[in-house]
Amino acid sequence: MHTIVAARLAALRHARGLSMKTAADAAGLNTSTVYRVEHGHVAPRESTTDTLLELYGVHDAAQRRHVLALLRGERGPGWFDAPEIPLWLSRFLALEDEAARVDAYAPMFVPALLQTPAYAEATVRACGHPGMTPQQVEAGAGTILRRQELLDRDGGPLVRAVVDRRALLDPPLACPADRVAQVDAIAAAAGRPGVAVQVARPCTETGHLYHGPPFTLLGFAGRDRPGVLVLHLLHGSTVVDDPGTVEAHEEAFARLSRSAHDVAETPAVLDGIRAELTALTT
Repeated sequence: MHTIVAARLAALRHARGLSMKTAADAAGLNTSTVYRVEHGHVAPRESTTDTLLELYGVHDAAQRRHVLALLRGERGPGWFDAPEIPLWLSRFLALEDEAARVDAYAPMFVPALLQTPAYAEATVRACGHPGMTPQQVEAGAGTILRRQELLDRDGGPLVRAVVDRRALLDPPLACPADRVAQVDAIAAAAGRPGVAVQVARPCTETGHLYHGPPFTLLGFAGRDRPGVLVLHLLHGSTVVDDPGTVEAHEEAFARLSRSAHDVAETPAVLDGIRAELTALTT
C-alpha cells in the first residue's frame, strides 16, 4: 500500500513545484527521508504523510483520511488511486465503487455513467480549462469511461438516473451522428438489469424546476453506514455527509423521479428525441 501512497505524495509535490529539499525543509524532515518515502524504500509514518499532504495543499481533512486509510490497510487500492487522478476525484470514485445504490441527476448534461466516448471527451473539453492538451482530454474521458465498468460488474450497484431532455437535444456534440449515438447509448443502458433511466418532463408540464448543481447520491449496504451526497461543482466534486443535506437531496431526487416520465415510457420518449435529432439533420 505504501508504494501507492508514495506515488501520490511524489505527484502532489511535483504539482506544487517543490524540490525534495524544499519540501523536506518545510516539513521538518531530512531530504533523504522524502527520497526514501517517494521511492517506496520505506513506509511513511502517518504523521509524516499527514504533514506532507498538508504541505502539498491537501487541506481537506476527509481527503487526507482517504490517503491514510490506504496507508493503514483499512481499504484496498483501486484504479482510482493512480497519482494522475486528482485526490478529490479519487475519494469520490472510491465511494462510488463501494456503493450499493447510485442516484444521479445533472440538469444540463448526461450523467457520467451513461456517456458515450464522444460525449465524455466533449464534456471534458467543455468543463476543463482552455489550455487542456489532447492527452489531458483523453485521460479525463478515459476516467469517465472506466467508471462505467460498474454497470457490467456482478453485484454492482443499482443505478437510477434522471436525464434532462435539454441535455439530449442540445449536447456539446457537433457531429449529428454522435448526438444520435448518445441517445442510443442511453436506451441501451436503460435495458440493462439494475439500471433505471427516466427522462424529465418539460417544466411547463411539471411546474418543478431544480436549480441546484448536478448531484449524485450514494447509498451503501448495511444500516450502520449512512449515504452521502456528491455535489459536482465547477472546481470539482464535493462529498457531503451532513444528514440534513443528504436527506434534502434525496427528497429532491424523489421529486425529480416522480415528475419525470415513468421508466416504462423511457424507450418511447428516447425514440421521440432520436426522431427530433434526426429531423434536424435532414
